[in-house]
Amino acid sequence: MMEFFKGTVTPKDWMAAGGILGFTALLCVAFYFLLYGPQTQIFADVVAEDRQVQADLDKARDTQANIKALRAEAAMMETLVSQFEERLPEKSEIPRLLRQFEEIARDVGLRVELAQLPAVRDATKITIPYTVTARGSFHEIASFINRLERYKRYLKVSDLDIGEQKLGVAEASFTLSTYRFAQTEEGDPS
Repeated sequence: MMEFFKGTVTPKDWMAAGGILGFTALLCVAFYFLLYGPQTQIFADVVAEDRQVQADLDKARDTQANIKALRAEAAMMETLVSQFEERLPEKSEIPRLLRQFEEIARDVGLRVELAQLPAVRDATKITIPYTVTARGSFHEIASFINRLERYKRYLKVSDLDIGEQKLGVAEASFTLSTYRFAQTEEGDPS
């Protein structure tokens, strides 16, 4: 190896130089796969996390800038939900509603028969339907349905069928539905 520094290169010198270059290449490959690659991935993860944090921060700043409007909107939504809930009957109110429907029918001069159908539940509400058979004049039937639809509770009249009026009396049959929120009571099977 000393002759290498004197100006003559021997095969032994070439082998040493090749060994040093091979070892250097091996160190470079090991550095890339063991240190540089994993550190590059960690850096990319940190950059992505930083972008996400920055986006969340920008969203928080936008929310802060609009907080008054958002609070006003939330208050309005609470008012609307409260008003809506006031128009939906509680489970304990259902029998009283039936009596009130019968009173409305008597007020307009109708004879009615009400029969509750099985309740229908979906994700947000419970529909409580009744079959109604009403007998009286067409005007009395129309007045009864009109008063039901303007009632203080949410009611829906569907499947209306009014028969021919004979001797001043017609028979109407329809489905009258009222609603409740589905999550009103735990363990409520209806």
